[in-house]
Amino acid sequence: MISKSVAISILACCLSFCAGYLTKNAQIDTDIKHVEQGVEFVLHQPKSDTNSDLSPSTSNNFSEPTPEVLPKQFINSDLDDFLSLYQNANYLTIPNRALLPLYAKLAQLDEYQLQQTAAELIEQLPGAAVAKLLGVTLEVLAEQQPLQALELALNISNKEQFKWSYAWSVLSVWSTDAPLDAYQWYAEQDFSQAHFKEFGTQHMVATAVLSGLYSYDKSLGVAKIAELAQQGKLNPSSLSLISNSINHSEEFATLLNTLSNSEHNVGVVEVTGEWFSKQPNDAAAWLNMLSEEQKSPRMLRQALNRWSESEPSQAASWYIEQFSGEKQLVAISEAASRFASEDPKQAIEWVDSLGRNDTDNAIEDLLQRASYDNPDFVMSNLDRVSDEKRKLSLLQSSIYTIHQQDVARATKLIDASPYKAELEAYIKKVNSY
Repeated sequence: MISKSVAISILACCLSFCAGYLTKNAQIDTDIKHVEQGVEFVLHQPKSDTNSDLSPSTSNNFSEPTPEVLPKQFINSDLDDFLSLYQNANYLTIPNRALLPLYAKLAQLDEYQLQQTAAELIEQLPGAAVAKLLGVTLEVLAEQQPLQALELALNISNKEQFKWSYAWSVLSVWSTDAPLDAYQWYAEQDFSQAHFKEFGTQHMVATAVLSGLYSYDKSLGVAKIAELAQQGKLNPSSLSLISNSINHSEEFATLLNTLSNSEHNVGVVEVTGEWFSKQPNDAAAWLNMLSEEQKSPRMLRQALNRWSESEPSQAASWYIEQFSGEKQLVAISEAASRFASEDPKQAIEWVDSLGRNDTDNAIEDLLQRASYDNPDFVMSNLDRVSDEKRKLSLLQSSIYTIHQQDVARATKLIDASPYKAELEAYIKKVNSY
């Protein structure tokens, strides 16, 4: 549809050929107003259908320009200003706020112009400012034509260190905007092909695509996750990352029940750990209903580690209840050591609260763990250790930690210790590695 300003311009042309230059100026003013409208314009643009075939390309097969094309020179001026301002900057020191206006400017270009801009920037690689601007350009193009943006990213011949990030930016946009299309593309790809070399492994791609699909349709997402896990196309790390986006216990339970019923049982431990980090009491109730065969030591230890991040005392008490006899004694040491990484004082109080007379190993283990971060606490509790060899080992570890932070203080402590010779020999030995 011809805008009001354009109609006025056409009418002016009809009235007087001599006033053409006025019409041109009016059109430029109109175009500038369009540029300043920002991102809102592009958010209402219809997305084009995507083609699932993506293969290496040696030429730029750009789309034909649309009938109404915004003059690109106005955008180029802003891009050139950015490149000039940050031409000598480090990639990590270019602030994100400097990129925000460029998103709005680039959003006013059509897909043909965006492809042209991306191709021009690719020719200018490497360079921090160029790399940043290329990433923004490809993201904006991905909102209109994700496959074209992905093809440009994957076929960059320059061995620039941020190359992999371009494809991932595009995939993130696509997986969010059109998760079904992104998943269909993923399912049809052969990741052994050379043009995927800089893109990462199939597991990494699956993580991004399935995260978007799960956010879009949880039931479909779980079904596809289970299907790919059964086929061995997902690894535990992928499932852990995918479950990062889950925040409700019923969703965790659904996913875990599905994975538990699969032949490979892959990812159950990792997803369980994510659940314990967010809703530990619900996760503990679910785990308690499992059979003893299903409660693997690795799963229980993962639960302890993740729960201890928020509630170490509750995590420790729950953990030791999962064992009996000699195994429980080992569990007390494991729980105490993990507790000590959060708060050694409360950890030793927790062990004492058990009222047992067989926790010497647990005390020694938690002090050993505390020696890496809280050496002064360890040195003030060495009287809890009866074995002289173990006491010396704890003292050596604590003195070394202090030595790393304050050599003068460590030297004074060594000089005043009855174990001076042993401590000096230990420090010398460790420093020689």
